[in-house]
Amino acid sequence: MEAKKQNTMISLGFVTVRHHPVHGYFGGYLILNSLARPLEFHCTLPVQPTRAQQILYGATLSEFVCGEQIARALVTKAKCTPEVLFADTQSVLTLRHMHSIPLSVVETGESNESSLLRPQTKRDQFHRFKAFGHSFTLLPEYASDARAFESLFDTNKSPIDLLEPFGRIEEAILEAHPATKAA
Repeated sequence: MEAKKQNTMISLGFVTVRHHPVHGYFGGYLILNSLARPLEFHCTLPVQPTRAQQILYGATLSEFVCGEQIARALVTKAKCTPEVLFADTQSVLTLRHMHSIPLSVVETGESNESSLLRPQTKRDQFHRFKAFGHSFTLLPEYASDARAFESLFDTNKSPIDLLEPFGRIEEAILEAHPATKAA
């Protein structure tokens, strides 16, 4: 009976990137089971884009650093593959071009009060949908991913707070990099 329970457990990935004005970009990736218990955690060292990258990537620098560099490295490093990925910043969404795992931003509507800031993207077109009390944002070319999120909530009887894991990740990043606490 216990083996059957473990087989039906789902895993959810939560990936975020924060920007510190002095130290650069920091990423964190937390994979939770359906009981909100951690299965895996990874974080990055600070990434500081070069001046050449700033010039060449221009308005897309945040998407490049956050999604294609940091989030991609974190997800690739993980041993577990979650059913879906959640992010809390739109700059991470470009990761979806490189992985087949459905990826959505869970809209928080909150401001970030820590010394780490959520990177902003210059993109203005997204696919948005609401499900089970949450607002989600997808890249428009992956709008069909909405079905994966909706079916996940249909089959998951014990809903997980989808915003709380991002606080855990940020706390762990601050713990791993104490210099970021002093702004």
